[in-house]
Amino acid sequence: MEKLLESKVERTFQARDFLALLKRHVKLFVGLFVSLLVISLLLYIFKIPYVGKGRLLVNDAQNSPLQAFSTAYFGMTKSVADGKKGNTQIGKQIEVLKTREFYEELLKRIDVRGRSPSLPVEEQKAYEYIKDKYLNDAMKDEASRLAFIMKLDSWSQAKLESDYEIKVSFATPSKDLSMFLTNTALELSSEYLRNREMSEINEVEKFIVDQKSQVDKNIKELTEELANFQAQPENLISLTSREKMGEYLSDLMVRMNEARLKISENNRDIEFLQDGNPVEKNTGSSLYGVGGRIEALRLENKMLESRVVQIKDSVDKIGKHLKVLPVAAQMLEDKRKKSELEYLKYKELTETLAKVEAQKLSVKDRFEIIERARNDNTTPQIDLVTLCFLCMVLSLSLGLTLVYLQHLWTPMVVQKESVRNVMVFDDHNQDPRVVIENAKIKFQLGNHGSVE
Repeated sequence: MEKLLESKVERTFQARDFLALLKRHVKLFVGLFVSLLVISLLLYIFKIPYVGKGRLLVNDAQNSPLQAFSTAYFGMTKSVADGKKGNTQIGKQIEVLKTREFYEELLKRIDVRGRSPSLPVEEQKAYEYIKDKYLNDAMKDEASRLAFIMKLDSWSQAKLESDYEIKVSFATPSKDLSMFLTNTALELSSEYLRNREMSEINEVEKFIVDQKSQVDKNIKELTEELANFQAQPENLISLTSREKMGEYLSDLMVRMNEARLKISENNRDIEFLQDGNPVEKNTGSSLYGVGGRIEALRLENKMLESRVVQIKDSVDKIGKHLKVLPVAAQMLEDKRKKSELEYLKYKELTETLAKVEAQKLSVKDRFEIIERARNDNTTPQIDLVTLCFLCMVLSLSLGLTLVYLQHLWTPMVVQKESVRNVMVFDDHNQDPRVVIENAKIKFQLGNHGSVE
């Protein structure tokens, strides 16, 4: 019978029963809602921070024509659009904005920008507030400075907003302060990231310039060595090749042999003339006749012998040159190859310097502020409508919990609706089970007058 009654109760509990429950305990729920709403409003006014939001655009080849040109010219292949994939360029830039060095620069920029005459009135008030409360103390000692930096770190947030955007925000108790810090951090972020990349490029440029100067010096030294080597008298490489020197040596040998043959012929003629007419040889004139002919042949032999000596000297010199020619030619070839390599290196370094200039142009346009913190986008961290909705949900949850605990604490209270649903008043039914259950219900109604 008890199981039947329980199943009956479970089957008849509907939405109207829940509304009836709310109606019976409406004071409890309203009281909880009003209490939570008052507490939330106090927190909303005094504790919930205002969030200033700004966006920094990281230009890339896919969203900037200048970056596309510089990227194609410089030869970069990585895109900042891959920032969500891990260790990439834009992820590195976000991590840079969380470093101690960045907050040190932000501390200086707050003071510099706060003194600017072009600062809006709202942000001037924020600067005066932060100067009196934090900045003056931060300039006195390192502990206060570190505490203020930690405060800035707790207020700030930098994260990836989209494929090409970095969102910079500050959550502070004051709306004007959030605007001032967000705009200051935006300006510094753009400049800081640009200068950081520019310093890396300047280091590369300095290295390339040093290498180019060294290569230029090497080219001058090699050119001078090559000129001195070719200008030496024993080095005829600049005038003729090894093959031509061989041909010239062969020609000299032919001339020397021809001269020697001519001398031999003249000697035979002299002997013949002397043996053929000895009387005329002894009495004849040295200018005419046989004597003159013999004298002419002797003079010709002297000239030929002198020529043979000269040719022999030339042959000896050329022979020496031919012996050292392979070594000298190899040395000359090595010097020429070194010079060509230095020229190629000089050309590559010159092209790389041009690419570095293109990369500098790219970095100057890399970071751009596309949205600053303003009055309309600097809002509380939780809006009032959301806060009221949370109070309503929380009050319902707490109220239902209290009602449930109350029923657990007083289990003998009989609900009027429950009684109406489970009682069976049938005086003509003689079933003992029905009689017993009716007696129990009547007994409960008689002993407990707090029927709800």
